[in-house]
Amino acid sequence: MLILGGVELSHEGDGFATGFIDLGGLQVTQISEFNKVWSTRDGGLDNIGATIFEPQNIPEGFYMLGSYSQPNNKALYGWVLVAKDVSSNTTNPTLKQPIDYTLVWSSESLNINQEGHAYVWLPTTPNGYKAVGNVVTTTLDKPSLDKIRCVREDLTDQSEQYSLIWSNNDFFVYDVRPNNRGTQAPGVRVGTFVAQTVETTTNLSISCLKNINANKTSSMPNLQQIDTIMKIYSPLLVLHPEEEFYPSSINWFFSNGALLYTKGQESKRVKIEPNGTNLPQNGTNDGAYWIDLPADGENKDRVRKGNLNSSTSYVHVKPTYGNTFTDLALWVFYPFNGPGRAKVKFIKNIKLGKIGEHVADWEHVTLRVSNFNGQL
Repeated sequence: MLILGGVELSHEGDGFATGFIDLGGLQVTQISEFNKVWSTRDGGLDNIGATIFEPQNIPEGFYMLGSYSQPNNKALYGWVLVAKDVSSNTTNPTLKQPIDYTLVWSSESLNINQEGHAYVWLPTTPNGYKAVGNVVTTTLDKPSLDKIRCVREDLTDQSEQYSLIWSNNDFFVYDVRPNNRGTQAPGVRVGTFVAQTVETTTNLSISCLKNINANKTSSMPNLQQIDTIMKIYSPLLVLHPEEEFYPSSINWFFSNGALLYTKGQESKRVKIEPNGTNLPQNGTNDGAYWIDLPADGENKDRVRKGNLNSSTSYVHVKPTYGNTFTDLALWVFYPFNGPGRAKVKFIKNIKLGKIGEHVADWEHVTLRVSNFNGQL
């Protein structure tokens, strides 16, 4: 079963996996090929340092928005966006050169294992424009003003710290993501980092991008493309050989005696219709209703164990990061969640009584696919 997160996809897909996305006069593409600028083998995650890169093989007409960095405890795996002005606005183009740079930090004075020295520069933006990344050099000479581009303010959104990349005493490097990340949120992750000498989560020196394209869902996959994505990436659910409580479909659970209770009217329980039409519809959790297994013991035990033959994976398709990615949440329903177990040395499994038991349990895994290239 496919649930489409409030987005109409039947006419979409023309812009999915084409390599480019138009955010509204600003065309962006992902770059995953990098030139190494600077690296240290000290500090950071697992105390093995971090590396800073620049995107390479940038398509003609596109410009760097900022450098990329990641910790050394992982293989090189990331990406950063580059951008091209495709608007017809010559007075206020979507991209402009910085007017200067401010030196944010230098590694010159640090007694660490490093490859040369790093100098982190924040672009000084023209009026009405924002920086969405930094430039890093290996000398104290300021970067060329043509090195990077600032983005028109209406195409930017508030950003926040995400995961720590590297730190040393009073200097911190964080990955950055949009502050608002709901399915309808326009914020677009750039892949750049924020560098700061004060550990603060607010008022960051760089912004993220914003998708203001009136046809922003054109980058989302259509139903046929979603089906293809699922065939390629869908995970395999494997149950433990000693599992006692199996998944089922929602319809099987409802059709086999699941009951709806109302607070204060517990004696007036009602059977849930097979299609769930008599369930509360107000969309809020007011604590006034709950679902339970059938009341009679034999049927209760049977329904509690689930029904593997009827089990269904429910797929919820959602846009994320301003429609530059698609999340596919795969949900599996269990009529009953059994008790927890503890595995102790030399003893196979110990049941923990009723700890963890509850009626109706959802398990899920989310796949995130790039709308630029369709890759997981």
